[in-house]
Amino acid sequence: MDTLSVRCNHCGAPLQVSDTTRFVTCQFCHSSLEVKRTDNSIFTEEVARIAANTGKMAESLEVIALQNEIEKLDRELGMDHMLDAKKDASGPASKIMGSMFGVFFTVVCILMATGFSKAGAGIFTIVPLGMGVFGIIISISSLRSVLKENTTHSKYRERREALERQLEALKQK
Repeated sequence: MDTLSVRCNHCGAPLQVSDTTRFVTCQFCHSSLEVKRTDNSIFTEEVARIAANTGKMAESLEVIALQNEIEKLDRELGMDHMLDAKKDASGPASKIMGSMFGVFFTVVCILMATGFSKAGAGIFTIVPLGMGVFGIIISISSLRSVLKENTTHSKYRERREALERQLEALKQK
């Protein structure tokens, strides 16, 4: 087995390595070294430096993963908004106005039913009451839609803020 003469990357001391040696420890400075070979040269590199570079790369990958997760969250929320816009072109303000109109409509229908019942118009009392019930259902539906949208936005903001805090903590390392 042939041995080659190589110098320690850390202290410059001579090292004797065989053709198959991949790692060696310098007997003078006790540095752990990796033996690197190219077509026309052989040299050593400190394992500690490799480990440090690997650690930096791992941190960079973690930062990229968090950034990707934030972008994915933003895209998902954007897709939800696009789907909501296709289903219903109205925003939260118009839903609240619709709900208020439903309440107003319900009150008017109940007043009409009360007036008809006092006037003794039996069957005509049922129609305004039915319309009043319909108004209540529409009002509740509009309010539930607004509450669901607010809950979705709240969860999105909480998750995004948590990811941003993690990202800032990683960048400060």
